This record gives sequence, C-alpha cells and structure tokens, in this order.
Amino acid sequence: MRRIASHYIYWKQWFRMHYIELDAEGQLIGVFPLDQEIAGTEFYDGTLLLLPVSSDSPSDIFISRAKWLNKTETVSVGDQVLIYRLTCFTPASPELGTDNGCGDCHVQRL
Repeated sequence: MRRIASHYIYWKQWFRMHYIELDAEGQLIGVFPLDQEIAGTEFYDGTLLLLPVSSDSPSDIFISRAKWLNKTETVSVGDQVLIYRLTCFTPASPELGTDNGCGDCHVQRL
C-alpha cells in the first residue's frame, strides 16, 4: 500500500490537504482527507494529478490544460494510475497548463 499526500490534488475536482491511497499493484483505492499524520505517507508540495496508465507520452498529455483535465476525468477507483507532481500549479493559478507561462514549472512522475 502506498499513500501520497500533497497541498493540492486534482482528480475530477480540487482537493486541499488530502492523500492518495494506492494498493500494491498501483490501483487507486481513493483520495482521503489528511486529518492527521499517518506513518509511511509521502508528502510532496505542489499539485498531484491522477492519470490513467496509457500509451500517451507525458509530453503529449501536458501540452494543454484541457488534455490533462480530460485524462483525470477518466480515472476511477480500482484503475491503475500514474501520479504526476506539478510544482507551480495551484487552484489559485490564473491558468493551469504549461502552455500558459510559468517557465519554472516542473512535472515529475512519482
């Protein structure tokens, strides 16, 4: 089991101070509030995105905001997922997408 927490998670909607729980095979169990410290939980700053395992390359997915928003909408509980960390995006960002500035942005697969 793997738990990954962040300031923000985007999966069909914005979650603030939540964690993602995955089983041993990388399948999504759910997104839960981070109410207390949980042993073994990884914490990352920025925003985490849940994306389905697919043949699309990350560079194709992150070309536009609409593309990654559509991809996160397709993820359901029980699906095998990839988790990406975006360091410069928050719900307060005026535009969420690498095509809208933020030259210091970093995308990392966790």
